[in-house]
Amino acid sequence: MLSALAIVAIAAVALLLAALPSAIALSLVGLRVEWVGAALTFLGAGLGGVKLLAMAWAVGGRIFTAHPVRGAAAVD
Repeated sequence: MLSALAIVAIAAVALLLAALPSAIALSLVGLRVEWVGAALTFLGAGLGGVKLLAMAWAVGGRIFTAHPVRGAAAVD
């Protein structure tokens, strides 16, 4: 459940980051340039941080799970 919510949140932020520049270019959103740059930087850093956390969580989960022992390959 939590991972599904994280996926939805990351997708929403990614869509926002993709749509915001075009909305600003079409003057649909009246924001000052400094605020736009700061907001995009903050959202991009947050998205990158969440991505790094998810990758670390996946690697850590694989380390602690038990894998069945595989047989040795035959040498020709």
